[in-house]
Amino acid sequence: MQFSPRANFALETDDAFVLSQVGCLETLVRYDSQAGKLEPSLATEWKQTSPQQWDFTLRPGVTFQNGTKLTAQVVVDDLTRALKVETPAKAFKPAFISSVTAPDDKTVRITTPSPSPLIPARLSSVNTGILAPEAFKGTGVNPIGMCTGPFKPTSYTPGQTMSLVRNDSYWGPKAAISSVTAKFVPDGATRATQVRTGESDIAMGIPAASLTDLTADKSVVVSKAESTRTNALYFNVSKAPFNNKALRQAIQSAIDTSSIASQVYDGTAQPAIGPFSANQPWSPKGDPVKQDLAKAKSLLAASGVDPKKRTFTLLAYTDQPEFADLATVIQSDLAKIGITVKVKSTSYAAIEPDLLSGNYDMSLLSRNYTIDIPDPIGALTADYTCKGTYNISHYCDAQVDQELAGAATMDKAESRYAVYAKVAQKLQDDAVTVYLVHPQTITATRSTVKNFQNDPLSRVAITSALALGK
Repeated sequence: MQFSPRANFALETDDAFVLSQVGCLETLVRYDSQAGKLEPSLATEWKQTSPQQWDFTLRPGVTFQNGTKLTAQVVVDDLTRALKVETPAKAFKPAFISSVTAPDDKTVRITTPSPSPLIPARLSSVNTGILAPEAFKGTGVNPIGMCTGPFKPTSYTPGQTMSLVRNDSYWGPKAAISSVTAKFVPDGATRATQVRTGESDIAMGIPAASLTDLTADKSVVVSKAESTRTNALYFNVSKAPFNNKALRQAIQSAIDTSSIASQVYDGTAQPAIGPFSANQPWSPKGDPVKQDLAKAKSLLAASGVDPKKRTFTLLAYTDQPEFADLATVIQSDLAKIGITVKVKSTSYAAIEPDLLSGNYDMSLLSRNYTIDIPDPIGALTADYTCKGTYNISHYCDAQVDQELAGAATMDKAESRYAVYAKVAQKLQDDAVTVYLVHPQTITATRSTVKNFQNDPLSRVAITSALALGK
C-alpha cells in the first residue's frame, strides 16, 4: 500500500481509506465506480421523506466482527461523533448535516439545513464508515475486530503492517482467501520490486518509471484505470505575489503540460483541461493550455513582478513518486521566462501544515476530485470556497460560493454539472491553480491474483471476490 495510517485511525481522516481498502470498514451506501452508481451496503434502501430529511433502512442481521449488533442507535452515535470532531470530514460536516436520529431500531434519519439531493452520495464517503462502539473506548480509534467488512484486522504494527483474517460472520459473500497482510511501503520503486519478486501479490500506486520492467515480466499483470485525479501547481492566491492574476497566468503559459504527460508520466497521463478530465460530464469544453513562452514573458512583464528580486520555493512531496521529476521540469520551464525556483521535497505530512496556513509560495498537489463524494461538488466546495476546509489556494470569490451553494440544492444532475463546468472554466481562465495532468491509477498484481479491482477512487482493494489461483 502507498499510504500508511497517520492519525490513529480517526475516521474523519485519510486513515478511513486504509481501513476501507483492506476490506474492514463499510458505509451505509457504497459507490460502484465501474457501474457509476450508488448501491446498498449497510443500508438496503434510502428515500427522501421531505425536502430536508432522508431515511436509511439498515440491513438486518449485521454484526460487527467483535459480535456487537449493528443497530440504528450505533450508527447514529458514530455519525454524530463524526460531526462533533474538531475537523469534520469534507463530505460529512455540520454545514451539510443538521442532525442524525433513529426514529426506530432499523431506520437512520438524516436531517439537513437545506434541501440536499446529495445526502446518499455523502453517506458513501469512507469517512462515514461505521465501527463498533468499543472502537472508541480508548485513545484514538481501535479498528481491531471492530468493522463489519469481509476481512477482520487482528494486529497492527504502526507504519509497517496490518494483519487480517477472513470474517466468517460477514453479512455478504464470504471471502475467497483466508488472510491478508497489508504492508505500508511509501517508496514506489520498492512496491514495484516487491510484486516482481513475489514478496507481495498486489502493489498499489505504481510509479510510471517502473512500468517498463513490470510490463516485461510475464508473472505480473499491470492494471491501469482512468482516474478522477488531477496533479496541479497550487499558489496562495490571497497574498502577494500570487494574488496577481497576470503572474499566475504567466506561469501557466510557461509550463509544457504535453511534455510532462509524455515524459514524466511515460504516456500514463493526459494534459489537464482545468480541474476535471475531459471525459467527465461536468468538464468545461476546450483544450489544454499550451506552452507559449512569448505570451508568458508578456504576462510576466504586465504583472509588474520582477523575478530578479526573489527566488520562489516549490514544495513537492515524496509520497507521489513522479513529483521529483515534475518539480524539475517546472523549475526548468519557469527559468525560461526568468523565474528562479528552488525545489524543496519532503513527505506530504511535513508540508500540509504550511499548505493549510498559506505559508508557502508554490506547491505540487495531487487531488482526487471525487474522493470525498462521487460528485465534484465535494472537492470544489472544500478547495475553492471562502470557508473551504481544504482551501490550499486560500481562494475566496463570493460569486463562486453562491454558485456552488445553489448547485448543492439542485435535483437534476445536469443542472449541477453545468455549474461545475462554469466554475472550473473560471478557475482555469484565472489560473487560480495551474492544472498539469490527469494521471492514471496504476496497480500491479501477480498473475495468480484473480478478481482484483483497480478502483480510481482509492476506496476498494481487498474484496470478498479476490482470489489466488493458477
